[in-house]
Amino acid sequence: MLTNSTPSLSKNELHVWRYRVSNEDYLNECKNPVLSEEEKTRCSEFLYEKDKLKYTCNHVFRRSVLAKYLGIEPAQVEYNYNRFGKPFFAKSELQFSHSYRNDVGLLAVYNGSEVGIDIEREKELHDVLTFANFSFSEAEKAMIFANGKFNETTFFTFWTFKESFIKAIGTGLNADIRQFDLADFMHQEIKELPFGGNANWIIKKLSAPKGYKAAYAVKGIVERLIEFNYN
Repeated sequence: MLTNSTPSLSKNELHVWRYRVSNEDYLNECKNPVLSEEEKTRCSEFLYEKDKLKYTCNHVFRRSVLAKYLGIEPAQVEYNYNRFGKPFFAKSELQFSHSYRNDVGLLAVYNGSEVGIDIEREKELHDVLTFANFSFSEAEKAMIFANGKFNETTFFTFWTFKESFIKAIGTGLNADIRQFDLADFMHQEIKELPFGGNANWIIKKLSAPKGYKAAYAVKGIVERLIEFNYN
């Protein structure tokens, strides 16, 4: 869990927090709630208790970490949203991105520039070609289906690249993600992207639990990556 000290975030430093869903965190939220009314309403819309637990724990985790950077209590964290639903802070340069699958969560924190993070569980896919045609550029597909064979590792790696990038720019899946060609990032970490504001971007794989793939995207420079385990 977090200590009482405020994390120190230096310029060009990226913090990545790792989290696993905990029944204890869920019970604590039931006793001493910190989620907003909006988050509670969203949670109530899930049909299954396991989904309510995952949502609750991950959003308490996000609030708890961000509150330390902001120097406030978790219940005092207030989000603003862009037109695509991306949360941000109107009165702080602190940037963040949150992703979770099953019981695993990741939170990226950066200062002053766009950041995105994604984690995906590798799973069996049906009609891979149709999915790829709607999601990837020609260069990306050429690598995914190199030598006429489907490469699952390449597929999920590119998917985490794509998701982390669109989270960073704030469009989500509202954009035609085929237009974002990230093929070069398989072999290099930094590149200028014309569709990313003609700025240098870093898109890089992150270590992940077995059966998962993860990546982050940052508009700018990452001179130092520091990873934390929340629990």
